[in-house]
Amino acid sequence: MEQNGSASNADKIPQNRLSSITEDEDQDAALTIVTVLDKVATIVDSVQASQKRIEERHREMENAIKSVQIDLLKLSQSHSNTGYVINKLFEKTRKVSAHIKDVKARVEKQQVHVTKVETKQEEIMKKNKFRVVIFQVSLHLCSV
Repeated sequence: MEQNGSASNADKIPQNRLSSITEDEDQDAALTIVTVLDKVATIVDSVQASQKRIEERHREMENAIKSVQIDLLKLSQSHSNTGYVINKLFEKTRKVSAHIKDVKARVEKQQVHVTKVETKQEEIMKKNKFRVVIFQVSLHLCSV
């Protein structure tokens, strides 16, 4: 009998829950659903707008990064060229320095020879008591 009693209780519970909702409740529920859907739509629109802003910022960042990479590449090439030029200048400087050392050594040797010649000349002059006299000869031309 208990099964019969539970079956009769089941007959008392409406099969469709919405059938027991009144028209006012139905309108309130519909209004609530529309309100919730409107809020969801607003949130989705806000998320999409944020997503678009993020994507735009991302593109701007990518462009900025590309610009920086290009500038770094140019700087690197310029640095490489500068390094090459500096190495060439150092090489030329070393050659000039070596040449200057050679010239300086030759000048010092020549200076030694010049001083020797000067001392010998002084000795000869003292021994022979040379006097140098410069004569100026003037020619008078006669016309015939």
